[in-house]
Formats: sequence, structure tokens, C-alpha cells
Amino acid sequence: MNERKRIVIIDDTDANRYVLRKILKSQPNYDVLEAGTGAAGLELIDECTNLVIIDINLPDMNGFDLIQAIEQKLDRKKLPSIINISATFVSGKDKAMGLNQGAQAYLTHPINRDEVLATIASLLKSSYRLESIENQRNVAIARSEDLEAEKIMLERFMRSLNHDLRSPLTTATMIVNLMKRTPERRTDDMLKLLEENLQRMNRMITNVLDISHTSMGGGIKLNAEHLDLKVLLQEAVESLRIQVRNEIVTHFESPDQGVYWDKHAFLRILDNLVINAAKHGLSDTQIEIIQRHENDRVVVAVRNQGQMPDEVLTNLATPYFISSRSNDRGWGLGLPIVKALCEGFGGHATFSNEAEHVRVEVHLPYNIVSS
Repeated sequence: MNERKRIVIIDDTDANRYVLRKILKSQPNYDVLEAGTGAAGLELIDECTNLVIIDINLPDMNGFDLIQAIEQKLDRKKLPSIINISATFVSGKDKAMGLNQGAQAYLTHPINRDEVLATIASLLKSSYRLESIENQRNVAIARSEDLEAEKIMLERFMRSLNHDLRSPLTTATMIVNLMKRTPERRTDDMLKLLEENLQRMNRMITNVLDISHTSMGGGIKLNAEHLDLKVLLQEAVESLRIQVRNEIVTHFESPDQGVYWDKHAFLRILDNLVINAAKHGLSDTQIEIIQRHENDRVVVAVRNQGQMPDEVLTNLATPYFISSRSNDRGWGLGLPIVKALCEGFGGHATFSNEAEHVRVEVHLPYNIVSS
């Protein structure tokens, strides 16, 4: 309530404006503007105007018409408080008309200083309270919308997670039942298939726990060791060629470099990037893994054919983000985990479209601080 208030006086009588101006100027937080016609006064009124004092008998229009013009000019929620003033007796009918049109008070000449200031103070105070209530209402509405969005996101998250877990769980259950019914089917291949599906479930649960821990302000625990980057990349690529059907092409720029990294965490980063590219990119197309050095960091890029909408690119690191273009196609936990792990390394990840390809880059320092 201590901020300055802008008040516009609209009266065609110089003496009346002088008296009102003198009274209002006695208050330190009132900025006073004045006009002698309705049209000139309307030019002065904008969304920053807090209160208008209008003579109901103006040369170019009456006060009631001017109130309507103000309503047409401004958003109804941003209308200033309005006082109608008259040099003559005002009938009850005219007062009612003014109040119905939007005036909040009436004054008549000769005016009383205390009455003018008290009326203005009361209207400004009421306006402030209404504005405060409106702001609180807007905050409540925004919060309600946020909660609804979070609820929808959680429901989609649980639906997608349920779907992703059910697939390997169903496969593992079928394998166990098959081996129980037919012991001779208990071969190394079946055991390997069972192990792979159990590992898939374990990775998903680990990802969920890591994302949950990160979202609550914690980090992902890393245990660094001295590693040969070339050997690490070769090992990762050999494993990935078994996991995905796409051809993997590598472009390594002088990988002969020692790094102090968490081996398991880096393999998770690269696994998630390549598996995500195989899952969401064009089938049966090449996936490129590119390594280079830049600004004392190792940059590893995974590039695959395809394009992503801007909405998806912006939200790729959101757990189980589902595009507004689809109600059920979630993007899983892989890329949020990549982002969290890169930040744990002291690096970062970027997502972009380029020449009919999707490119994800991770920028990692040569050495991380073991947590």
C-alpha cells in the first residue's frame, strides 16, 4: 500500500481541478494527472491508473459515457476505481445510473478535503484487497494446475514403468515354468535368456531408485578408478553389438587417453544412449558412436537417423516423458539417467536434431571426484 498511486482528474472547470489537485498533492504517494475533456482524460488512463475522478457534465461527453469508454479501453479486471463528481445536486436516479455503470463513489462541490481523502483512501484500500485476493486466487489456480499436471505425469510414469517391467517379468516367468514342466529344456541358452531378462528388470529398478534419489536432491554415488579410454570404449561397443540389431559404426579421435571414471557408470551412459537410439530411431539403420576431445574433456556422441519434435527434444531428460502428440509412447528412464550420471561426473549432456539425424552428446572431464 506504500507504492505510488496514479490518479487522473477529468473536469472541464479549471477551478475545480485546481482544488482537487491541491488536495491530492498534499499526499506524498499520489501522482496526479488532469484533463479538461473526456477524450483527453481517456488518453491519460491506462492499466497503471489507480483512480479516476470524473465530472459527470463534460463538454464532449457525460461521465457515464466516459466510464463505458474506459471499460472498452481496459481489461475489466484492470479498471481503476472511479469517483463521479458534480457541481450541482445529483438525483438518486443519476447516482444509481453512475453506480450501475461502474462508479464506486459520488462527491459534490463544494468538496470537503477530509471527505475527498477518506473516500480515495477507502477505494484504494478496497482495490488493493481485491487485487491481493485475485493474486492469491491466481496462485491457487496455478498450483492446482501444476498438481494436476504432476498427477497426470505420475500416472503416465507408473503406466509406462508397469509396461516396461511386465515384458521381461513375463518372459522370465514363462522360461521358469517351461523349465519346471520340461526339465530337458533347461539349456544354457534358456538360462542365459532368463538371466538377461532378470538383468533388464534389475536395471529398470536401479534407474528408478537413482532418479528418485536425484529428484530429492541427492546425487548418484560414483566410484572412480584409473581406466584406459580406448579399452573402455572397445569393451562397451562389443557389448552393445550383442544387445542391438542396428549396425554400430565408430569414429574415435585418439582414444589413447587415461581417464579417472566410474567404469560401471560410463557403461550405463553409453548403453542407455545406444539402446534408446535403437528403440526410438529408424529401424535397421546405422548408429554412430563418435569420440573426440574438446576443452580438456572427452566428448562421446551417439547419432542415429530420425528427427524429434522440439517438444520431445526439450523434455528428453524428463522421466517417462510422453509427448502431447501421443498418449502412451513414453521415453523411459534411460536419458534422465544419462543426464544425472553426466552431472555426477561433473559434465553435461546435450540433445539435438541435425541433418535428418538425432544426436546426443555427453561431455565428461578426464577426472571425476570419487563420491
